[in-house]
Order: sequence, then C-alpha cells, then structure tokens
Amino acid sequence: MDPAPSPPIKVNYIYYGLFFLFLLLISTSSVFLKDYFLGSRVFFLLYSLGQATIEIGGLIFLGALLEQYGKRFFYRLFLGTLFFIGLIHIIDYFLDRILDQSTWNTILFIFGESLEEFLYLLEASGIPLWVWLSFAALIVALPFIGIGLYRWTQWLSEKRPFFLRQELIIQTLVCVPVALFLWDCSASRIIHPDAYTAFVKSLPWKFTFIQPKNISISLPTSLKAPLPEEEVLAAVDILAATPLTKRPNIYLFVIESLRADFINPEGAPHLSQFRDDHIHYDASHSNANGTHPSWFSIFHSQFSLFWKKYKTEKWAMGSPPLDLLRKWGYKVRIYTSAQLGYYGMEKVLFGQNLQLIDSYQTFHHGTSKQPWETDAEAVETLQKDLAENPELREGQVCIVFWDSTHFDYSWPKHKTAQFSPFAKEFAYFNAIQSKKNIGLIKNRYRNAVHYVDSLFGQFWQNLPNKEESIVVVTGDHAEEFFEHGHLFHNSHLVDEQTHIPLFFKLGTTKQTPPRSIACPMDIFPTIIDAISGQTLPFAEGQSLLRPSSWPYALIARFNGGRTPYEFCIHNGRNKLIAQFDSSPIFTSQELKIRSLSTCKDKAADCALNVESWIEKEFPGALDRLFGKK
Repeated sequence: MDPAPSPPIKVNYIYYGLFFLFLLLISTSSVFLKDYFLGSRVFFLLYSLGQATIEIGGLIFLGALLEQYGKRFFYRLFLGTLFFIGLIHIIDYFLDRILDQSTWNTILFIFGESLEEFLYLLEASGIPLWVWLSFAALIVALPFIGIGLYRWTQWLSEKRPFFLRQELIIQTLVCVPVALFLWDCSASRIIHPDAYTAFVKSLPWKFTFIQPKNISISLPTSLKAPLPEEEVLAAVDILAATPLTKRPNIYLFVIESLRADFINPEGAPHLSQFRDDHIHYDASHSNANGTHPSWFSIFHSQFSLFWKKYKTEKWAMGSPPLDLLRKWGYKVRIYTSAQLGYYGMEKVLFGQNLQLIDSYQTFHHGTSKQPWETDAEAVETLQKDLAENPELREGQVCIVFWDSTHFDYSWPKHKTAQFSPFAKEFAYFNAIQSKKNIGLIKNRYRNAVHYVDSLFGQFWQNLPNKEESIVVVTGDHAEEFFEHGHLFHNSHLVDEQTHIPLFFKLGTTKQTPPRSIACPMDIFPTIIDAISGQTLPFAEGQSLLRPSSWPYALIARFNGGRTPYEFCIHNGRNKLIAQFDSSPIFTSQELKIRSLSTCKDKAADCALNVESWIEKEFPGALDRLFGKK
C-alpha cells in the first residue's frame, strides 16, 4: 500500500510571488546593464531564474516547517528575516552597480576598518551623518516591518488560498540545482573570465557551481619588498650633500577625482591652456583608483601596492623626496581642503611627527561649509601668504589638495552654472537606471571641474616669479559614470577611473620628455631632476626628463584599509590586469590573469598564447616587480 501523501502547504503566494518577481527584476536588470559579452547574458539570465526559484522554494519550505513544528518566536524571527533578506538583495544591487561589491564583501570590508577610518569613509561618501543614522534605525526596525507586511499579504492571500505539495517543493529544490550544474558543465567552458567577473555579482547568490578556468602564470620569486627605511635615509643624505644653486618655488596641485577627458576648453579653459603650453602626456594614469594609495605613490614615488606595508611598519621619515628637498633648504607648506588623516595618510606622507611640514593649513568642509568654499579658502590663503611674505617666493614647496570634484561635486550654487541641466541634489538611486540622470550627474561633475579650473586660473594669473616656478597639476584618480557598468571610482581598473591629467611646468625647462606614458609616481623624480640634475635611486618612479628604463604605469585597485591584491600594468596601448593568488602578496608566487585588454578596455587581440603576448607587449615589466626567471 502506497504511503499517504504529505499534506499540502498553504502558501502566502502574494508575498512570495512579489519576492520572486522582485528578485528576478533586480538580477536581470543588473545583467542587462553590464557590458555586453557575446552569449554571456543568456547564461546568467537563466542562472538568475534558477537561483531565484531555489531561494523562494527553500524559504517556502522552511517557513512551513517552522510554522508547523517550531516555536512561535523562531517563526516570527523567520518572518522578520525574510524582509531583511530582501533588503540585502537591494543593497547588493546598488553596491554592484556603484562599487562592484557584494553586501558580504562590504561587511567584511567595514569590519576590517578601525572606527576612525570607518568615520572617515562615512564622511567621504558625501551622505550626511543623519542619513546614515536613519538607515541604521531602519535596519533595526526591518524585522517588525517584515512581520507586519507578511501578515497583511497572508490575510489577502487567504481570501483565495493556494496550496503546494511538499513533494513538488522538494523536487524543485533537487532538480533545479542539478539543472544549473549541468548548465554550468556545458556553458562554463565558453564563458570568458572577464564576462564571468562582470556578471557573477548580478546573480542572487553571487556565484555559480563551476567557474571558468583562470589563466595563471608562475613567478620566479615573490614580490620584491621596498628598500628599508635606513637605506633610503642614507641615500637621501648622500644626495643632499650636493647643494643646489637655485631653489625655485614648487607648486603641486592634487585634485580629487579629476578625469583627463573632462579637461577641455569649454569645461576647463585655464587647465586646458596650461596643458597645451607646457609638458603633458596623453597617456597619464593614476597609480590607483582610490585616494590613499594614490597619495602614497605621489609622495613616496613607490608602487601603490606597498602603501599598507609602509603604514603597518610605521615608516617614520615620511616622503623621501620631501625629506631631500627640506635638506636642500626647502620649506614644505600644505594647503588642504581634503582630509589628509584619511587612513592615517598624513603620517605616512609627512612623517610620524609631521616633521616634514613647516606650515600646515587645513580648510575642512562639513555641515557648515561646502568643498567649493574650503577649496577657495586654500588657494586664497596661499596667494595671501605669497603676496604678504616676499621671502616665500623662493625655496618653498606649496602643496594644495582640492576636494570640490569629489562626489557629490561642489561649486557655488548662487552663480550661473556652466553646464545645465544638472542634478539638484546628488541621488545615488536615481543614477542607477536612467541615462538622463547620469547626464545630470555628469553635468554636476562638469560644474565642479569648471569651478576648480577657475581657482587654478586665479592662482596662475597672480603667481609671482611665474617663469622660474615649477607647477604640477594632477588628480589622485579619475571618475566613471557607468561607461563600463559602475559609478565613481574604487570599483575596477578601467580607463575612466584611472586616466588623469598630469601637467608640468618645470621652470624654464622646455625639453620634450621622451616618454609615451606617465604616472604620478614620476612627479617628484622629475621635479628633483629638473632642479638638481640628479635621479632618485630609492624611487620606483622615474624622471620624465630621461628615457625610461621601465615604460609602464602600475595601477592598484582600491582595497580599503587592506593591501591591494589586484593591479594593472599599462603600456599606453594595452593593459594587463592580474591578481595575486594568495595573501599576503609578498609571499605569493603566482598571478591570476584577470584581463588582457586595450587601453580603452576592449578585449585584446591575443593571437599568441598568453605568456607570449605578455612578453611581447610588456617586456621586462614583471621582472621589475618579481625579478628575472
């Protein structure tokens, strides 16, 4: 005699149906908004459908068991958790679109930060603290909201009840995963690793059963560590023993999120003219797509991969190039609108006791002042100091940090905007889907760039001893507006996030630099070569006034307060993006090849095998990092 069938489960089909449709909507929407890779969308759309089906089926089955056999507390906890799971999917969607992150990775990232660094990150987001506190309160209230919503939809669904047999749910939970696994077996071999990386975070669960095989290359040794501080100090002392005959003023402008292709006569006439009149590079790239590793590379002239090592080991001397300039009699003056305490960078850049700074003037923005105001205060104070103190017109290193071009992009609203219409208030959520809204936010960014340009024009017009002065303008990184599926910076190493301005006026030097590619790591070696004719043996950056022994830029991907593990080597035409296969990176002896692409992030034409293509396009590039085979 056949056993009696299990009793059917009464299903709140309104709640679970809406949950299922919502899950499909956000995952398929994310897939369609990503860069197109031939054939990949179909694979991930079907995978989204399968994972959504498994998730909803599992939740229905678990809810029925808890309702029938569990205590009331656990059943209510389950109902509250349902709504919380939905919120996680929403957050996942926005994090993927903006930062190429999942909620889980973001939680790990947050718990890896100190409280001070976490507060800096909240401030850098451009979102007021009261909004974050309101969001935290909402999360606390979510379980109660979820219980109420479930009970209301259950009351509606009981007017026309719907039942599912347990056997059907169990069969679904068994058969659908098997179908996805078989789908993986047939399709994963033809999915390009770049496509997999781009699309996998669009899935409800952020993974597939089988991943495409990554190409890896073995290394002769692990990553070379930088020179010890004692050796660098000794090298600085040797260089400082040869005195300078002249000490022209040095002005360095480090501008937040400044993208090279937005520097044009319409949006930035003063910077465009300065670029055209002086030394510049068409292929100029930041050393990271985030702020603090970029700052590190500028002032230490070292690969951005090392920033965490310097901080952890409490590097005491600060920037070796600045230390050398001070030993030559220069004074270092800081005028900053940016928070240099971000990730403790002011000590890494200027010494544990800030001993490299002779004048430290900060103009921080917050609830009472906007970034455009503090940027103006910084340059106006610099100009006032130069005008009122003639002794400051020689032997000064004046470093200006501007922040208006950091989101949510700041300029005086009481003046007529150069670019209209623009987003009245920055809205992350409105930016996700609509190209019109992206255009509005781009115009907001253009207005901020235009304003910073006006400040530079004001500085340049009133600069004393202009002919002899050294002036350098750069950005810490650039800014993406969904050209490759993400917003802002920190997410991936595309051209829009790394292509920055790099403009030099080197006093009376007029020679054309013999380089096709440049990066901020080269700034101080170039300045020191221009004023002394000497090179820096301890620096990884090179003087742009000399032929290059390593004609590449190394760009690290932002990794919060941790050591970067992904990086790009750029030769001006093509890019190699790789990841260390283990942590810490200083013990890894294998690289996973993440992408081989053109400088504009199109798949490279690799007629040769991968190692041969790398050797052809980047001869000697890996030797500098890892030694020769």
